[in-house]
Amino acid sequence: MLELLRVRAFAIIDELEVHFAPGFNALTGETGAGKTILVDALHLVLGGRALSDSVRTGAEEAEVQALFRPRDPEACDARLAALGLPAAGAELVVRRTVQREGRSRAFINGALATASQLQQATRGLLDISGQHEHVGLLDAALHLDLLDAHAALGPLRGEYAAAFAALAEAERGRAQLDSDESARVEKADWLRYQLDELVKADPQPGEDEKLAQERRVLAAAEKLRAGALETEGLLSEAGVAKAARRLEEMAAIDPSLSALAQSVRGAAAEISEAARELGRYASRTGGDPRRLEDIEERLEVLRKLARKHGGSLQSALQRREQMKAELAALENHDEELARRTAEVQKLATKARALAEQLSQKRRSAAAGFSQSVVAELRALGMARSELAVRFSEASDGAPEEPALPATAAARKRGALIEGLGPRGLETAELLLSPNPGEELRPLARIASGGELSRVLLAVKRVLAESDPVDAYLFDEVDAGIGGATADAVGRALAAVARGRQVICITHLPQIAVFAGRHLTVEKEIAKGRTFSRIAVVEGDDRVRELARLLSGKPTEVALEHARELLASAREPKRARKAG
Repeated sequence: MLELLRVRAFAIIDELEVHFAPGFNALTGETGAGKTILVDALHLVLGGRALSDSVRTGAEEAEVQALFRPRDPEACDARLAALGLPAAGAELVVRRTVQREGRSRAFINGALATASQLQQATRGLLDISGQHEHVGLLDAALHLDLLDAHAALGPLRGEYAAAFAALAEAERGRAQLDSDESARVEKADWLRYQLDELVKADPQPGEDEKLAQERRVLAAAEKLRAGALETEGLLSEAGVAKAARRLEEMAAIDPSLSALAQSVRGAAAEISEAARELGRYASRTGGDPRRLEDIEERLEVLRKLARKHGGSLQSALQRREQMKAELAALENHDEELARRTAEVQKLATKARALAEQLSQKRRSAAAGFSQSVVAELRALGMARSELAVRFSEASDGAPEEPALPATAAARKRGALIEGLGPRGLETAELLLSPNPGEELRPLARIASGGELSRVLLAVKRVLAESDPVDAYLFDEVDAGIGGATADAVGRALAAVARGRQVICITHLPQIAVFAGRHLTVEKEIAKGRTFSRIAVVEGDDRVRELARLLSGKPTEVALEHARELLASAREPKRARKAG
């Protein structure tokens, strides 16, 4: 639920803090007082677009903070962890700032976040249905989602989505392999040319490093030979052998020197051998200009290969193996195509089986979903309405979600992939008949704004148990209704609020009376500046606010009517408690 909202320097709001309660919260106030500005502020903390003109005149920065208490803290923490953000636990704190020049920053539990991360992190915490947002119902692409949510098909749909993605990827690979023959031949020729160069050069792992070391030795051959001869002379002149003989003579007198004499004698032998080895090294070391030229030429060949194939000899060797595999696949085109086609067939069998399960469950759930929504619409003053779900093939769906091609080639492969779309074999659209005798038609062609608002509320009532959203905000979705219908809408909102937090911005007292907490938004002018303030109204203050909504001012008649409305709204509660 949304527990706290703080707004600073946002539009006409200087500084404001709003505490919301569980259950049904109603916000009322005169037009222009700032109610919708609160909705704009909430849009901002949910990742909406930041606009520089939302910064209050005279301020450099606007700030909005919101404190949420997720219904499912573990799921919220998992979502945050996947985004690399700090865990929420029992509380999720979101802060968004907008600067005068239009730049914005977002913070989640104190950590800096992008607008995209903010949208994903707050998904499911608050669902805002504004004055015009019920037009989302006009998007038929969303209707299948509503039906699936009602039928609790989330897990099965997720399994199908994964199967479809794997199938689509495999089909793309198969289609690419089965593409234009001339392109395949051209690529094979190019691979052969590239491989021929590598095969002829025949580079070996670490060859460039070995040759570089040999080049360093050859380049310094004369210096190394002179050094070896000089060192040999120094070792020969060291007199270690003479020292060993002298120590042996002393050890003959004093046996305690025997060990030392033996050590020196061993050292003398090693030094003598080292001197002889240096002599041999000096005799075979010398400049070989031809060999040095060969090494330089070979290193240049290896450098060219490295530059051409990834920047190192190792990457060139890896690319050689990759090109061999690619060429083998092209040269064994028929076998590879058969293998990939078999893979597509296998994946398509699995995807189609899941899609058919989805279809069966959707069609089984459609009638119950329609009946449930119609029952809610009857309670909302649309007693004679009819609603149905019309299914169409996925290939007739939205262009942004194309089905796999229903081509002759697909049919030749058994038609397993024909018509499969990202969400199954079909799309769904809600059809409404608001009055007897009228045929069922798409919502966009028949429903008024008020009817759409009630359809939206009815759908939310039906999805109350399966909808994962923590809280709903309704921004004047009561537009265009009144009287008994408004009373029905108020009771429906109160019923939704028994399972979810509901925040409703309304002008209708028939709706506001059902709220567990009633807040008013007022606009005042001080020192030439406009300010908005918000306060909880209770007792007589609430009665006066309801009277204002009824008649524009709290007359005695309006006050009495307001009390009657409150009493009428409380009667069902007393009846339930008595029962």
